[in-house]
Amino acid sequence: MKHRVLVSMGTENAWLEIEADSSEAAELQATRRGGRVLRVESGGESAPRSRVRYSQGVFLQEALTLLRAGLNVVEVLETLHRKESDPGFREVLARMLSRLRQGASFSSAMADERDLFPPVLVAGVAASETAGGLAATLERYLEYDARIGQIKRKVSASAIYPLLLLIVGGGVIVFLVAYVVPKFSSILDGSGRQVGLGTRVLLRCGQLINDYPWMLMLVLAAVVLGVAWLVLHPDGRAAAMRTAARVPVLSEVLLALGLSRFYRTLALLLDSGIPLLQALDMVRGVLNPLQAAEVSAAIVRLRSGQMLSESLAGTSMVPPIAESLLRVGERSGALAAMSDKLADFLDADLDRKVETFSRLFEPLLMTIIGVVIGAIVVLMYAPIFDMVGNVG
Repeated sequence: MKHRVLVSMGTENAWLEIEADSSEAAELQATRRGGRVLRVESGGESAPRSRVRYSQGVFLQEALTLLRAGLNVVEVLETLHRKESDPGFREVLARMLSRLRQGASFSSAMADERDLFPPVLVAGVAASETAGGLAATLERYLEYDARIGQIKRKVSASAIYPLLLLIVGGGVIVFLVAYVVPKFSSILDGSGRQVGLGTRVLLRCGQLINDYPWMLMLVLAAVVLGVAWLVLHPDGRAAAMRTAARVPVLSEVLLALGLSRFYRTLALLLDSGIPLLQALDMVRGVLNPLQAAEVSAAIVRLRSGQMLSESLAGTSMVPPIAESLLRVGERSGALAAMSDKLADFLDADLDRKVETFSRLFEPLLMTIIGVVIGAIVVLMYAPIFDMVGNVG
């Protein structure tokens, strides 16, 4: 693929036409010709990018270590580029190095790779480039990311056991109805006895599954696709959140989770030097639709001259302890520190709510599954017990 490369040749600039597989290769060829690369333009469709596999935490920690050792940003990326073993991320680092050598800022180079670096991180880096302290910004973000990751792991761990119960219990129910019930159906049909309505319905379901197994496959496929839509698609996640918000104890868990992320992210952005209005506008991206709408309304009130505590008053974004801490932070000018302390309180409250939800939901789910399985067994064996009683 052809590339046009603008290079500096002493006192004048010139465009070079270079055939190369990527812009990085074209830049390398131009450098070997003795010119200083200023800009690279692709002459056709860009080559497909390699799949990127990397750990954001590891990358930022290594970059922080090198920055603390006294290297500048370009030297840091050059060092990480040389040691990177994954071809996809090595290509990303090469693109970022190219942007930096063309005069772009580190935050702009990161923003070009928006699939890898979240807006919160990019905004913090951009603020540090104005006020200084890139290493401190990366350190704060690593701490923030570790705390958010810890919260996610706690919530995910609490959902694993109920999910396993649903899978195992559902599998047992399907096995009973699809395999065991048809076997009993042949025994009861040979007896010529009448059975109750519940048993007839159960036998009919088992017979349908036995005669048309593809129907069961379609239902299971629909369930799998439905779960995938709820988990992977934005509309599905929004629908799942709206449904979960109607469950009494679970709604409290989700509210506490959203509040913790809100104040933790707000503290990070304010501590990085980002203005309050801009920080609030960015934080909306980590909230559910209802909370994001409340923050949007608070931004309008904030622009009219109200304080943050007044703008958020009366919304779900202000738990009982929050209003007092926010007012103290506004009076002392330490709103970022107060937001961080508030997030710590909310994390502790979230732990208690997750534990309460687990204690209530897991026994309830086990009871429901046990009742369903027990009902199937009783409906199957009741006619046989009746036959044995009559024989006796």
